[in-house]
Amino acid sequence: MPHSDVYDRLVKDEADVRGQVAYSVYKRIKRDFIKRKQAELGTTQIPDEVLEEFYATQTDYTLDLYRGYAKKLTREFMNELNSEYMEKGRQEMEKKYEKLANSVKPSFWYGVLQSITASFLFLLAGYVILKMSGSWDILLNNLFK
Repeated sequence: MPHSDVYDRLVKDEADVRGQVAYSVYKRIKRDFIKRKQAELGTTQIPDEVLEEFYATQTDYTLDLYRGYAKKLTREFMNELNSEYMEKGRQEMEKKYEKLANSVKPSFWYGVLQSITASFLFLLAGYVILKMSGSWDILLNNLFK
């Protein structure tokens, strides 16, 4: 049985996922070719010449088509995987936010403390403004006359 070098031409190394997918595309097309020839010839055995004919059609252009299809498949896979991870992340963030929002409930005394602090800061700001403008001394003189 003849052997082809398509794997070596499509796959750069073991980590070349796109090349592996392209080779899978090639194998599917080869399988379809063999099934078609078996039906045409009426036998399960395919002559070596017929396989040689198939191997001869595996030009650089054909392999580029396999690579292009593999690129499209891997991109679609990554997009789908990304959207799944993004959705899971969004759901986890919503749960954490909801848990945090439910755990932080200000009490009555927290509101009282806020009001007292705001009043103190307002008085302090008024004092600073009056002191810087010189009006504080005038106000004290008028009060104690």
